[in-house]
Amino acid sequence: MRGRTDDPAVVVTRRRDSGFGSFLLGMAVGAGLALLFAPQSGEDTRRELRRTARRVRRQARDLADSGREAASEMVRVGKDMVEDVKTSGREMMDDVKRSGRAMARDIKKSGRSAARDAREALEARLAKHREAFEDEGEDGV
Repeated sequence: MRGRTDDPAVVVTRRRDSGFGSFLLGMAVGAGLALLFAPQSGEDTRRELRRTARRVRRQARDLADSGREAASEMVRVGKDMVEDVKTSGREMMDDVKRSGRAMARDIKKSGRSAARDAREALEARLAKHREAFEDEGEDGV
């Protein structure tokens, strides 16, 4: 059979990160290389390297601080959302309980009314049968 191979299939996956670490590393290496190839004295180059290192450190710290602030804000928003859902759930449960109690009261009321109506109908039928029985007794004697 042509075109068919028994070679196993190979799947290649690539892991991708945010690239932030690579960015910082590239920035530091680029700054270092620029300073090394600049036409300055050794003392000027070292001073510029220190200045660049401080700037990169400050930028990294600022970026980390803003990341922490964003994460804290996301946690706060998440907690608020959870509290909102819990509150809504409690309110819904309270509404269901109130509705259930109201239904139970209505059912109880309807049941009592139906029982009273049935008793009255039964008593009316009994009274009618008593009268008929008494009437038969008077006629037959």
